[in-house]
Amino acid sequence: LTVMGRYAFYALAVWQAHLAAYHIIQKVRQHLVRALAKMRMDKLRSLSRGDIEKRITDECQSLEPLIAHHGTDIINGLLMPLFMVGLLFYIDWRLALIALMPLPLAMTAQIWMMRGFAERQQKYNQIVAHLHQAQMEFLRTIGVMKLFAVDADSYLELSRTLQSHHKIVTGYTQTMVSAWVTFVTLAQISLILVLPVAIMLANTGQLTLIDLVMVACVSVGLLKPWLDLTQVFAQIQQSFIAIDRILPLCGEPESHPFHYPSSLMLLECRDLVVARDPKVAVLQQVNLKAYPGQRITIEGASGVGKSTLLASLLGELEPTSGAWCINGQSITDIDDESRSHYLASVDQRVVFFSGSLRDNLILTKRHVEEHEIWQLLTWFGLKPLVQSLPQQLDCPIGEACRLFSGGEMQRLAIIRAAVTKAPILILDEATAHLDALSEQSVFEALRHYAPAQIQLIISHRASQIQQVDRRLVLLNGQLEEKADE
Repeated sequence: LTVMGRYAFYALAVWQAHLAAYHIIQKVRQHLVRALAKMRMDKLRSLSRGDIEKRITDECQSLEPLIAHHGTDIINGLLMPLFMVGLLFYIDWRLALIALMPLPLAMTAQIWMMRGFAERQQKYNQIVAHLHQAQMEFLRTIGVMKLFAVDADSYLELSRTLQSHHKIVTGYTQTMVSAWVTFVTLAQISLILVLPVAIMLANTGQLTLIDLVMVACVSVGLLKPWLDLTQVFAQIQQSFIAIDRILPLCGEPESHPFHYPSSLMLLECRDLVVARDPKVAVLQQVNLKAYPGQRITIEGASGVGKSTLLASLLGELEPTSGAWCINGQSITDIDDESRSHYLASVDQRVVFFSGSLRDNLILTKRHVEEHEIWQLLTWFGLKPLVQSLPQQLDCPIGEACRLFSGGEMQRLAIIRAAVTKAPILILDEATAHLDALSEQSVFEALRHYAPAQIQLIISHRASQIQQVDRRLVLLNGQLEEKADE
C-alpha cells in the first residue's frame, strides 16, 4: 500500500505540474508577443527573425521540463535517498556510513565534470541561434542559390555555423564521456561495498537474515536518485539560460507622455546626426522643415544615406544626436500608436498578409467606404484588374499576387498607405517597378486624394516627378536645395 500510495501521489504531482507548465508557457508566449508589438522599432529591427522565432518557440518550450518534470524529480530525488539512508541507519549505522562512502568521490567527479557548464551552454545556444538564422536565410534565398548552382557548402555563413556547431559538440562530448563514466560508476557501487560487510555481520550474528535482505534491497541504486538529480540540474541550467534569453524581450514598454493631437502643423528635422560608428557619420547636422501639403523629393547617390534619413523618422534606427520633431515635439517622446497615426510608409519591398485583398488594403483603418477603395483603384489604374478577380476585393491575396505584376503590387501597397490618410507619407523607392507614365499617374492620384499631406519621396527618377514643392539633394551627409537645371 505504501509503494502504491507513493506512485499514486507522484503521478498526481506530475499531472498537475504538466497542467501548470502548459498554462505558464502559453502566458509567457502571449506576453512575449505583446512585448514585441510594443517594442521600439529600432530595437525590434536589431533582432533577427530567426532569433525571435527561436526565443518564442524553442526557448519557451524549454520551460516545460523545468516546470512539469524537474520540480517533482527534485523532490523525489532529495527525499528518497534520505529515506533509504535513514532506514540503513535504523538497521545498522555502520552499513549506512559504508553506503555513503562513494558520495564524496561522486560529488567531486560531478563538480569537475560540470565546471564551466554555463559558459559552454551559453556559447552553444549562441551557435544554435546563428545556425537557425543561417538556415532560414538559406531557405529564403534557395531559389537564387539554385539559379546560380550554389550549394550549402558554398554558402559561407551556413557552412561556418555548421562547422562551429560540430566542433563544440565534438569537444564537449570528448570532455564529458570519461567524467560521466567515472561519476556513474562511483554513484552506484554502494551495493558492492555494503554487501560483503552485511554478510560478515550476518555470519557473526549481528544482523538477522531479514535485515540482510533489506540491506541488499536498499543498497541497490541507493544513490541513483541523486545521480538522476545531476542530470536534472544540467537540464535546469539549460532552462535558466533559456530564461535569460527570454527576459530581455519581456521588458516593460517605455512610457511616452505625448500622444497624437488633432492635426499636424510642422515636421522638423533638428541637427540630426546618424553614425555607423564614432568615426563615420552617415548624416551630419541635417536640418529640414516641412509643412502640410508640401511634396519634397530627396535625391542623392546610392548609399549616401537617403533611406537612413527616413528610417530615423520612422523610428527604425536611433539617431546619434538631434531628432525629428512633430509640432515641436521629438518623435522619441511619441508612443508607437500615435506615430502610426502620423506616418505611413512604402518602400520597394512589398509585403502582404494572409487574407483578402480588402483586408490588406484597409489593414490599419477598418472603417473605409467601399466606393473610396474603388475610387483609389481607379486613380491608380487597377480597377479593371481587381474587377477581373474571381471575388474582386474579397479575393485571397495569394491569388492576386499570382495575377498582378510587381509594379501593380507596388501600387496596391501605396493605396494601403494612402487609405490611412496619415499626415506624413514616406515613399522610399516605392515606384521603382513602375514606368515613368504610371509613376506620374500615381503621384497625381496621391496629390488629389490627400492635398494636405506631407510627402517625402526618394526616387531615382525624382527629377521627373511633377508638382514638387522642394527638391533636395543629400550630399556629404547634409541636405541641400537642388540647383535649377
